[in-house]
Amino acid sequence: MTRASVIVLMVVALSVLYTDASAGSCCRKYTKGIIHMTFIKGYSIQTITRNCHIDAVIFHTNRGKNICTDPSKAWVMGNIRKLREKVQAISKKHSRA
Repeated sequence: MTRASVIVLMVVALSVLYTDASAGSCCRKYTKGIIHMTFIKGYSIQTITRNCHIDAVIFHTNRGKNICTDPSKAWVMGNIRKLREKVQAISKKHSRA
């Protein structure tokens, strides 16, 4: 993989991670369950706006679903940490090449 394609991969990964959820539909409530990492491919952040009345982390699943979660929950922040670690590992792997 070329250095340019690694940079493109990183930009795409980061844009998936930090996309503002207000551009699409709005989370109005949080899921009650815990989402296991094996089902998550990325996330986005929703902040309170005129149309969206709660802060939320929206996990994007491998099956194309968006699941609204409470950012104050420890498991949510743990999943975010794991996703960031994946991106960092990919970045380190390709920066050595």
